[in-house]
Amino acid sequence: MTQTTVLERTDAQPASDGPAVSENRPAAKYGREQALGAMLFAARRMQLDVTDRQVVLLLDVAERHLLPPDDFPHGTARGYKRHRRRDEPACDSCREAYRLAAAERRKRAGRREPKPCGTEAAYHRHVRRWETACDPCRQAHRNAQRERRKMAAA
Repeated sequence: MTQTTVLERTDAQPASDGPAVSENRPAAKYGREQALGAMLFAARRMQLDVTDRQVVLLLDVAERHLLPPDDFPHGTARGYKRHRRRDEPACDSCREAYRLAAAERRKRAGRREPKPCGTEAAYHRHVRRWETACDPCRQAHRNAQRERRKMAAA
């Protein structure tokens, strides 16, 4: 196949030797013919030599990545995330599905057992709760600070 055959073509169908667009994907609603025409116009304008295979590949990439799909799973956590990526308010079913998924995730994670008093973590827990730290926790905090200063000086 020659380099310029696609530029003389008038029909919107790609050549049969190019990579075929997957058969299981539904036809695009936003005009494959218009996108192909725009690409051919741009190629002519820039005086580029493009093959049918390159045009089909570019068109496939544009369909999959650049143009937003109209059909995405509503009522799922993925649907909620898609709404958020598009900067649009999420529908009620997606918001509820995401809320349930987050609750399930929190339930699976469970709560960790807090560190016992006399550790640096317990000292910071006292501070976070605006409590007066107990003596073992204060001593652990002092020791940790002393170690940090020693490491910084070295």
